[in-house]
Amino acid sequence: MYDKFHVIANYSKVIDKVRNQEFKKASLEDKALLKGTKYLLLSNQENLKEEQKPKLEELLSANKTINTVYALKEQLQALWGNYTVPSFNKAIDQWCSLARESGISHLAKFADSLEAHRPGLWHYCLYPISTAKLEANNVTIGLIRKRARGFRDTEYFMLKIRQALS
Repeated sequence: MYDKFHVIANYSKVIDKVRNQEFKKASLEDKALLKGTKYLLLSNQENLKEEQKPKLEELLSANKTINTVYALKEQLQALWGNYTVPSFNKAIDQWCSLARESGISHLAKFADSLEAHRPGLWHYCLYPISTAKLEANNVTIGLIRKRARGFRDTEYFMLKIRQALS
């Protein structure tokens, strides 16, 4: 799928890989700073609590690589405001150029992936429809089935689904 949610979810994996890579090569003092920062980096800035913001700022000022990856995350999220294919193409080209110029191999791979899926991204750009609700319903149905450990009566199963999704 080529919607904003899935692209950002894949980019979150990149953030985590880079953070782990930086942790492995950090000094003891820097490791203490990096420890427990995964969700700070993955969360949107507006969703952070006031007491989390100073730790994020300290981390970003202390590590240039993580700062670059975080800044590109913010710019990647802004790409989805472009609703015409030409403006979206220009924004993608700029973002991919910045990602490659950063010298971070994980970002370059992600930029290659974005460019490979550009036609699918155009479709989302033109028709911003998300499958989030559908996926949430599928999870709910799976949980109903799991809790019941199977249903012998299909009609009763359908009633339970209607009850949960209404």
